[in-house]
Amino acid sequence: MEGDSFYAKVSGKDTGGANYIYESYRIKKGGPALHQHYSQDEWWYVLEGELFIKVGETTYQAKGGDSVFGPRGVPHTFAKVSEGNARLLISFQPAGKMEEYFLAVSKGELAKINEQQQNEFRINHGFERVGPAINHLKQ
Repeated sequence: MEGDSFYAKVSGKDTGGANYIYESYRIKKGGPALHQHYSQDEWWYVLEGELFIKVGETTYQAKGGDSVFGPRGVPHTFAKVSEGNARLLISFQPAGKMEEYFLAVSKGELAKINEQQQNEFRINHGFERVGPAINHLKQ
């Protein structure tokens, strides 16, 4: 999303592909579309702010100090719901191509392609969109 920043903390190269961890700094409310990873678990640790994190049919209200686990193959998403900034650590295990994906996002590469090309880009990086983003006003 525009205004969000992604900072690698542990590169997949550092772990032989076992893990990738980055810090996400989020300014705007909302978050990504509902999606699922084919072969990676995802874990969120909220450092600051408040988010709704949906994993499967369960939506968690998470704030600083909370963490949520999303197993591979289970649709998930999150949305920043608090005023001000939010920061969270996100981990992918194994790393897969997620670091490459977020580098492309940071460079604005996805903003230059249409929705179908964005979907293909996601699939080529090990995940796919399976639904809309969650409404940050509802739990």
